[in-house]
Amino acid sequence: MALHTTSSTGRRPLQTAPENVLRDRWWWAPAAALFRRAVRIRHWAFDRGFRASQEGALPTVVLGNVTVGGTGKTPHLKALLQKLMDSSKDTRWAILSRGYGRKTQGFLRVDREGKPEEYGDEPLEVARKFPGVAVYVCEDRLQGLERIREAGLADAVLMDDGLQHRKLIPSIGIALVDTTQPVDRDHFLPRGRLRDLPERITKADAVILTRCPTALTKGDLRLWRHRLKLAADTPLLHSGSRPEGLRAMATKRYASWPMRCVAVSGIAQPAQFEAHLSRHCSVVRHFAYPDHQEFAPKHLEEWRQALATPDERDQLPEALITTEKDAERIRPLAGAADLPILILNLHIQWWDTVALDGLLSTIRERVEAFQSNSDI
Repeated sequence: MALHTTSSTGRRPLQTAPENVLRDRWWWAPAAALFRRAVRIRHWAFDRGFRASQEGALPTVVLGNVTVGGTGKTPHLKALLQKLMDSSKDTRWAILSRGYGRKTQGFLRVDREGKPEEYGDEPLEVARKFPGVAVYVCEDRLQGLERIREAGLADAVLMDDGLQHRKLIPSIGIALVDTTQPVDRDHFLPRGRLRDLPERITKADAVILTRCPTALTKGDLRLWRHRLKLAADTPLLHSGSRPEGLRAMATKRYASWPMRCVAVSGIAQPAQFEAHLSRHCSVVRHFAYPDHQEFAPKHLEEWRQALATPDERDQLPEALITTEKDAERIRPLAGAADLPILILNLHIQWWDTVALDGLLSTIRERVEAFQSNSDI
């Protein structure tokens, strides 16, 4: 079912397509063909040794995808980090990200009190979630790993969005596939959402099917394995997400669900965010912005006006609800603390705990093998 939302200005209604409908801007087909060819040539150069690849200075677990945004990399990185910390307490984990959207350059450790323009919204989100974990940003992942090793604060590294960084040979690579936007039916940019060859998924050490509302049957998993052309021994996990609760941005305390709300999101899949909210309250308006939208005081004023505008029953929205990632870009704005802003926390639901335990075991084994310089 299509979800009704508002434009980024909040002034006129628009309709978003259902999440399982792939966009096909067919008029961009020639440009998409050129992009696909360039990507194929780049991989050929690495595969034939014309461009060098090497292991990093520390054992590295890479999460990534072959599409632009929307597969849930950051939520899964946080969920996987928590599982790894719980299951291997002797291993000190660090996070390394490119820091998409930051206005700085080079290798930096993320300060939890910093701003998105310094580190990017997603690294800042992870740093706030895990105060005891060192989070870093660096465009050059190999250089970043070397600097982390020199700092001596980590034994292994989780890397966000690194499957396209072919200069690095990861200890284990994990590909995420959005089941609502299947890559085998998608097109390359700018016609569709693909930024890499779908067959690159077959090179991953494990694959996670995301956005599964319920556990998949064995038949469903066999079908997905066939569609993605995965080998029979490639670990295939699947997951979903569910709201974990609301927190007030100003106090960080848990909050109850309002009867009516104004939604604000600058993410790749706003329809799913609105669907989560609609299960618990009435979404009066949804300001849906592009992914990683940079917010400004003018946006606060628009939201303030929306909160002061009665709905068709002459009732006012009680709160504004946003995502964890968007909160990092809203929090620094002057006046944001004056608005009743709530943050939706999402919990990753692992539908196959046996497969998850197997993946965690493989990660531990490869980290140990790297550290002992032995063959896997």
